[in-house]
Amino acid sequence: MLPAVVTRAVVSDEFPAVLAWVEHHPGWAVEFDEETLHLVLRVSHPATGTQFVIDADLEGYRAVPPAWRFLPAGGGEAAGAPFPQAGTHPLIPGSIFHSNRVICAPWNRLAYKENNGPHEDWGALTGWMDVAVGYTKADALADMLSQIDVHLAVSPGVQP
Repeated sequence: MLPAVVTRAVVSDEFPAVLAWVEHHPGWAVEFDEETLHLVLRVSHPATGTQFVIDADLEGYRAVPPAWRFLPAGGGEAAGAPFPQAGTHPLIPGSIFHSNRVICAPWNRLAYKENNGPHEDWGALTGWMDVAVGYTKADALADMLSQIDVHLAVSPGVQP
């Protein structure tokens, strides 16, 4: 992993774009905990109004992708959090919302086999920006938020 000071510098460079993205997307809120290197977002599901807390552990970011997970709004572990259902749209050939409650995208380190994710076919975490899956591409934090937003927009609801 990268030293925390390097990750903080990278996030410092990207955070103005994250703030601008959130400013132009009503209903989204963002906080960055510089000490723990966690980006925390709050948003409601567009179809159900379910409140989501989305946490990105940025340790080692950009050498490796963030670890994105949904957390319960009141705190606690990811296992108890609401998670969006996969949705489809003619312009979006697949969903990042995996049935095992993982954001299934090369820009989420939790989707890789080495982190108990479903993908051993994407190679090493350090090659995350070179993975082409056909339905999601994001090389910066604001791009990742945009991808989450697009996939939330076509999600019909929350997984049971």
